[in-house]
Amino acid sequence: MFQELEQRSFAHRIDSDGRICFVNPQWLAFAAENAWPITSAQVLGTELLASISDLQTRHFYGLLIDRVRSTGAPMQFRYRCDAPDCRRLLEMHMHYDADLDQVEFRSSAITIERREPVALLDVRNTPRSNETLSVCSWCKAVQTAQAWIELEQAVVRLGLFAAEVLPRISHGICPDCRGRLTTLTSTP
Repeated sequence: MFQELEQRSFAHRIDSDGRICFVNPQWLAFAAENAWPITSAQVLGTELLASISDLQTRHFYGLLIDRVRSTGAPMQFRYRCDAPDCRRLLEMHMHYDADLDQVEFRSSAITIERREPVALLDVRNTPRSNETLSVCSWCKAVQTAQAWIELEQAVVRLGLFAAEVLPRISHGICPDCRGRLTTLTSTP
């Protein structure tokens, strides 16, 4: 699976109303592999930004979309998209097709590293408590009382290996990613 993932490109597009109007088969397969088995009929016509629960992340995606539409210039950035058993660094390419009035999002894997499974990321099989842990939507750092730290460090520091029930995951944006995204969205 790891080599196959590195060779795939996951694409989806939104129309002028911000609704998903296209997903490629690789996008659907990747969604299913990550605990979201969905068909194109279920996703087409849905609002992309409505699927992003964190307000900051939704705001930055909106800014990125507005920038690509208004300038016509393509944009690319890297982000983490981990699974319980691997760390994945992906690269997103966004571009605007003025003829179709659509924005395309195309991601491909840059690096994939195997690791011991991290139960915190296993949303299908891990019971959750009422406690919430904030994870950066872009780099997967975890917010602790002291600072944002790497996911694997947070699991050890917060004693999550010993926990009977793990906290729910909420998404946000760490200060480093917020600064990087602010630069991306404000530079013409």
